[in-house]
Amino acid sequence: MKIVCLVKQVPRADAIEFDQETKSLRREGVPLLLNPFDARAVAQAAQLKQGGEVIAMTMGPPQAAEALKECLALGADRCIHLSDRVFALADTLGTSRTLALAIQKEGDVDLVLCGRKTTDSETWQVPPETAAFLGWPHVTSVTGLELVDGRIRATRETDSGYDTYELACPAVLSLVRATEASDLRDGNIEIWSATDLVGEVHEYDDRFGQTGSPTRVLAVRDVTPERARRRAKSEEEAAVIVRELLAERPPQATQWEKPERLGEKPGKSYDAWIFVETVDGHATRTSLELIAKSRELAGKLGGESVALVMGRAASVVGETLGNHGAERVVVVEDERLDGYHPELWSAALVQVLQRLRPHVLAIPATANGRDLGPRAAGELELGMTGDCVNLGIDRAGRLIQTKPAYGGNIVSVIMGRTTPQLATVRPRMFNVLEPREQTARVEGFELEPLPEPRSALVEHRPAAAFDLDEQDVVVLLGPDAPTGWTAEGVAVGGTREVCARGDLLGNRQIGLYGRPVAPRVLIALGVPGDFEQLTGIVKSAVIVSVDGGEGMEQGADVVFHGDADELVAALAQER
Repeated sequence: MKIVCLVKQVPRADAIEFDQETKSLRREGVPLLLNPFDARAVAQAAQLKQGGEVIAMTMGPPQAAEALKECLALGADRCIHLSDRVFALADTLGTSRTLALAIQKEGDVDLVLCGRKTTDSETWQVPPETAAFLGWPHVTSVTGLELVDGRIRATRETDSGYDTYELACPAVLSLVRATEASDLRDGNIEIWSATDLVGEVHEYDDRFGQTGSPTRVLAVRDVTPERARRRAKSEEEAAVIVRELLAERPPQATQWEKPERLGEKPGKSYDAWIFVETVDGHATRTSLELIAKSRELAGKLGGESVALVMGRAASVVGETLGNHGAERVVVVEDERLDGYHPELWSAALVQVLQRLRPHVLAIPATANGRDLGPRAAGELELGMTGDCVNLGIDRAGRLIQTKPAYGGNIVSVIMGRTTPQLATVRPRMFNVLEPREQTARVEGFELEPLPEPRSALVEHRPAAAFDLDEQDVVVLLGPDAPTGWTAEGVAVGGTREVCARGDLLGNRQIGLYGRPVAPRVLIALGVPGDFEQLTGIVKSAVIVSVDGGEGMEQGADVVFHGDADELVAALAQER
């Protein structure tokens, strides 16, 4: 089996600093390392190759060769370094197009493995976009992988549990877990330029680099939150401080009243669309947050808030969305959309984007949203920004997208030049509107025949973790927390160590190597507070450290030592 591992050299996230004078990142002297998720992919490929070959492939400047040497130490047989000035400043789409061209040049590839995200930009988009350019099936966030009778069995981690797919090669898979690599080994590293991939290259070739990238960064900002670091001597005192801080830190406002249209008047108006994710026949909280935000975007665009609902019983959900702010609802109802399937759902979304051409479409940055959106963007070669924390509209009607990077304290302000303008948005970034008796216009969308999927869902193991995005209070269990700790009225997640020892499932892992959360109150119980752990909670409104380490206390608003049960019970009532 020939396996290509897509890897990236990344800066060590805890070493990145922001220069307040130049309003840019200080990069000199920052240690570089092989992206930990990609390191795991190379190690997995070495175990899986069955007498075949593992090829590590990266795109980057000359120093990226060091990451390839780490891949050789992890078991890669040879490496390909895509190095050319025309590759510079590529976004995820430009990167994915180049990687796909290199994979096609290599030829006879059975499997592409990579990490589900990189620890610097955290877009989650390159694996499905690369698969789209190749025309291959993909499975993201894979926790388990094996070959059975010549076919791949891959188990995917989602917010609702674990789905096992069976598929034939070739395919693209991204892996959930991360591992550190430090050893170096010399070996065969080939250097390929753009001319090796396509022959003749023009000065402003729209296949590569910044020219071939539909999004661009407008600005970089430091948004490191100020933490109060107040010490409480009792549960009662801690609760009082939390209530005070919550009052001082309201969530980003949303409102029923739409703002006036920006730009020239009269002028062309556009709608703001939201992809609505459903669970058990109801729209998720994140979807309702985005509908609320879409009223602001639609007002500035002079159009309507439009909700897009897909699924076997989408019309049932669609009829309720007017109460939450949608003015129009587009329903894509089909028997084949009974339960999420990457190929079927992305093909359905592609049809909607092609035929209805929404001006803006925001998608929840959940496991399925991060899977579905980038695949559709890759199929249509549209710009997309992943994991946004805010959205805006400029006077020209372009979507302004703010996304975190390097652990969340740094954000990039991004704009795209293709339409539809696509973005995934993190949960808990906006308020949900208070429901009103309001009716939205509901219209159906008739799908053309969907392609026959090349992957089959063979098992679903339920393990819901949506409450980490839905609850106002989240408890983060650290390695020093009591084993088996639970409480009513709160969502419970764990650090990497807690999930690794089996106390909680992996879809509840919080941190840079897990998932981010942004509740109104985050209670860290027995958490040391290293950079990886703090990264996952940086957007929380108020952070309470209970029996935590020095790092956790430095990153908290309230520091408390003692019995956490009564404090958690009291704060679980806060909204």
